Amino acid sequence: MAKRTGLAVPLLLALSFGMGAGGQAPFPRLQGPYLGHKPPGMAQQPYAPGIITTDADEGSSGFALKGTVFIFQKFIERRCHTYVTRLKDGTWTPPELIPFWETMDDNGDFVFSSDDKTMLYQVKTEKEGLLLSDIWRLELTATGWGDRAPLPPPVNAPEDNESFASETAEGAVYFFSNRRGGKGRFDLYMCPAKDGGYGDAVNLAALNTEDNEWDPFIAPDGCFLLFCSTKPGGLGGDDIYISFREKDGSWGPPRNLGAEVNSAGSENRPYVTRDGKYFFFTSTRNGSRDTFWVRAEYLDRFRK
Repeated sequence: MAKRTGLAVPLLLALSFGMGAGGQAPFPRLQGPYLGHKPPGMAQQPYAPGIITTDADEGSSGFALKGTVFIFQKFIERRCHTYVTRLKDGTWTPPELIPFWETMDDNGDFVFSSDDKTMLYQVKTEKEGLLLSDIWRLELTATGWGDRAPLPPPVNAPEDNESFASETAEGAVYFFSNRRGGKGRFDLYMCPAKDGGYGDAVNLAALNTEDNEWDPFIAPDGCFLLFCSTKPGGLGGDDIYISFREKDGSWGPPRNLGAEVNSAGSENRPYVTRDGKYFFFTSTRNGSRDTFWVRAEYLDRFRK
């Protein structure tokens, strides 16, 4: 992929975080868990205002390696820039572009798996003249990055788009795709772990509709699934829903997360931190797409 022209990457980073054109202002000294920010209560609030939540649109985000790594995205001139900051000696380092950010600049949605170190992310690849998205896997290390590779079939299909994958502790992978035979344009799918790979993709028919379903986040133990839908009856363009696993293994009726999370705008990219404490999502409720968080106990009110 060709390098961008115009603004240099350091300048883009400076502008993105509200620094001067020369990047003279230092990155704030952030210490402690979650970039040193006071945790929210049962009401959602913007995450790290002025640092993560800014006037720029945000994409995916997530903590890994016991909360010592935070990766997040900002859209600059319609390109997705993916940054990493690490907790070193009690202080968070200034964010830097990840070395392979340009493979994700079309969108690059990602989720950290339940092992707290594997990043599943979207990469656009040209296949027979078509630009299609696949799901890739990368393992983070304490100091850098491991090998990167696409997930094998049947997760990635040769003529379809796949994105926003999350895994259970047992290795089942959940994702969305526009593959043939679905109920809507984009549907939710699951591939079980099988013989060191994956079994056939299963359409989550009980949750899919003739509209769009996307951005599935599965709990590590598989007890609940968060996802987005554009089906009628929501509060905005796409809303976040939750479905809990029934005793017989089926999925219970999806429940809209209500006006505390959803709005007349667009909500997506849901996930729960690996310590189970906080629920993150993005929303356009204030104009630009911002990152919000709320205590994960908020989700419990939607159980039967």
